[in-house]
Amino acid sequence: MNNAGSSTAPLRRAVFIKLVLVQLFWAGTFVASEIALHDQPAGITALTRFVLTTGIYAVLCLILSKHTLSQKLKAVNASQWLALVGMGFFGVLLYTVLLNIGLTTTTATYAALLIPTTQPIFTALLSRFVFREATSQALVAGLALGLVGAACVIWSGVQQHDATHLSGSIIILLSALSFSLYAVCSKFAPAHLSSLENTTLSFMFGTLLLIPVPWLLGEQYSLAGSDTQFWLSIGYLVIFATLLPYLWWNEATKEIGSARTGVFTFLMPPLAVVLSAMLLGHLPLNLQIIGGFLAMLGVSLTTFNFSRITVNKVDKA
Repeated sequence: MNNAGSSTAPLRRAVFIKLVLVQLFWAGTFVASEIALHDQPAGITALTRFVLTTGIYAVLCLILSKHTLSQKLKAVNASQWLALVGMGFFGVLLYTVLLNIGLTTTTATYAALLIPTTQPIFTALLSRFVFREATSQALVAGLALGLVGAACVIWSGVQQHDATHLSGSIIILLSALSFSLYAVCSKFAPAHLSSLENTTLSFMFGTLLLIPVPWLLGEQYSLAGSDTQFWLSIGYLVIFATLLPYLWWNEATKEIGSARTGVFTFLMPPLAVVLSAMLLGHLPLNLQIIGGFLAMLGVSLTTFNFSRITVNKVDKA
């Protein structure tokens, strides 16, 4: 058994390193988005990102599932198609556009502290409501702490007498809520499709829904004049914020279980704050740090019991 354990140790270390990199890449999402928004407006930035991302996913999906995909699609019923459309609407259209609009009026620091900490709590709360699960004391306590933490982050902007930060933070919170709705919709996605197939289809629907957004927001297409930083940011968002994390995250979930994998998400807020300070010069305020800590504590309370049960099951397997 020791030999078996020692042989799997390098594999586990590689998985852990990849998970840390995934959180670093995801943390950079907020920074890259803010940089891209310096050159192009919210709708065009979102559409450009997902046209490229969806194209890559579609190619991967066709390569890996070309012999079985058509038969699988025939088995998708109306309610499952609706779930995929909902995933595209909430997870691609609404989340990305709201995030980008929020980042035009606030900073990546606010997004980094608000989204990773409130989204899991929103998801847990919505899951209790949609799936009629019992509300635990840990969920209530976690929700309360998360809301207090979010309020501290938002209030830090109010203290700076900057109304735009307040409105931007509220929009950021709405984007976190929209991603939670995406997570709930994903529970109704076709079980006979792989996660890659479900993601690709939802991205396709979301990208189609994004097409009229620049026009609805009164934006003008001007990608020909985009600067190098914009395209580098889009490239980062496509490859490092979406493609690699997806592959590595699924690999880690299979290797060490979803609970242990989920623990690594606590690295994202501090990493994002550090990146925002280094690359954009957005130094966090004391109240933001306190709020982020409280919100992360709320997330840990919300997920603690579930994580403990799942880890035990993984250990016994």
